[in-house]
Amino acid sequence: MKRFVKVLCLTAIIMGVGTAVQAQFRQSAFLNGNIPTGDFASSASANALTTNGVPLTYTEIGKDASVGFGLGYRASYRFDVGVGEVAPFANIDFLWNTIGGGWSDKYSDAYYTTPTYFNIPLMAGVSYIYDELPWDDIAAYGEFGIGTDFLWITPEGGTNKVTNANEEFAYKANFAFAWMIGAGAYFGQHVSAGLYYYGLGTHNIDYTDNTLDEHLLSASTLPRERRSVGSVMLRLGFHF
Repeated sequence: MKRFVKVLCLTAIIMGVGTAVQAQFRQSAFLNGNIPTGDFASSASANALTTNGVPLTYTEIGKDASVGFGLGYRASYRFDVGVGEVAPFANIDFLWNTIGGGWSDKYSDAYYTTPTYFNIPLMAGVSYIYDELPWDDIAAYGEFGIGTDFLWITPEGGTNKVTNANEEFAYKANFAFAWMIGAGAYFGQHVSAGLYYYGLGTHNIDYTDNTLDEHLLSASTLPRERRSVGSVMLRLGFHF
């Protein structure tokens, strides 16, 4: 009987510890809307070496990004610090932008495929959650993170159906140091909204080999372009 009571007590303790640990570990999913900043948002000018000012290529790629959207995932672990909570986290986002500034129409008129920008920032950071506000079920938070951003630009150009000219350009994916800062509010335990700035670094944009016709410049002779990439983001979070 005593042995049974001991086993029962031990089981209860283990289950209690497990429940406490489970309550501190959180997973989150995000919907992101982003407005580009830096070179990423600067206007692209027509390229004099190509018909109709497209593709962007050469000195203009990596500019004129449109307002975009994305998805995010986070794993965090919350610690009660007496006044609020501190939550270290690991965060990944998938951000999408296309070409803005009327360039889509220019590409369409030239029968070219438009380039698309994908940023995948991976960051680690810490969030502070203040839950002593006078409003029930509303808590304020602020956070900061650092990491790296992966930038991939899809190929642009192609074969012009009118002139039969082949002007297809592809770009090498690359990484850059990234950081983020944000603040917002939790509404209950499972929903949050916040305003963020993502500094996605200065990316070196290189062309891949063998992407140009022989009558054009060789890809190996094209200069490396540098672009500062950033986004102001509104993030809607779902926590479980």
